[in-house]
Amino acid sequence: MNDERVIIFIDGSNLFHGLRHLNIKIDYAKLVEFLKESRRLIRAYFYSAVPQEKDLKKGSPEWESFQRQKRFLDELSNMGIKVKLAKLRKLPSGEYVEKEVDIMLATDMLSLAYQNAYDTAILVSGDSDFIYTVEEVQRIGKRVENASFKKTSSYNLRKACDRFILLDNYIDRFIYEDKLAKVGEEVSFWAKVKSLWKK
Repeated sequence: MNDERVIIFIDGSNLFHGLRHLNIKIDYAKLVEFLKESRRLIRAYFYSAVPQEKDLKKGSPEWESFQRQKRFLDELSNMGIKVKLAKLRKLPSGEYVEKEVDIMLATDMLSLAYQNAYDTAILVSGDSDFIYTVEEVQRIGKRVENASFKKTSSYNLRKACDRFILLDNYIDRFIYEDKLAKVGEEVSFWAKVKSLWKK
């Protein structure tokens, strides 16, 4: 293991879209191990948003999906991945609003860079909104690597980063053994509510 310190920042929603498109289920512990390579992992963060329980009717399909999502997030925590959650807010129209996840990730990435907590940030997202964060982190003197699936990847974000990893080319390194498995519970909630979101 070399002395380069890495922190992995996973944009859960963006990653879910890539997984859903490929219809695969991945082992997040293996993904983290793949991305860190021989370097020293400080921590891996996973950013997501969940609805407030008061907005869901117990026993409804949405409630069951929410419970599965909670179990999935607990599994990530048990792997040693730090889960950071924002709240989906339900409007009177029934639509869900989520704006905090990107801000949470960007703030942590910048704050930890200023604290000199890492040498290289690995951003698992294809969201071009992170370009300004990436450039500021680089200005501080840190490296930023970008990993994403082709379906959700941003060309401009790839260009801004010091290195790009196309996850599609390495699926065999972190996929579950039953390669035909549905994406499963980690995306079932998002599949139901994403169309209701307002960014």
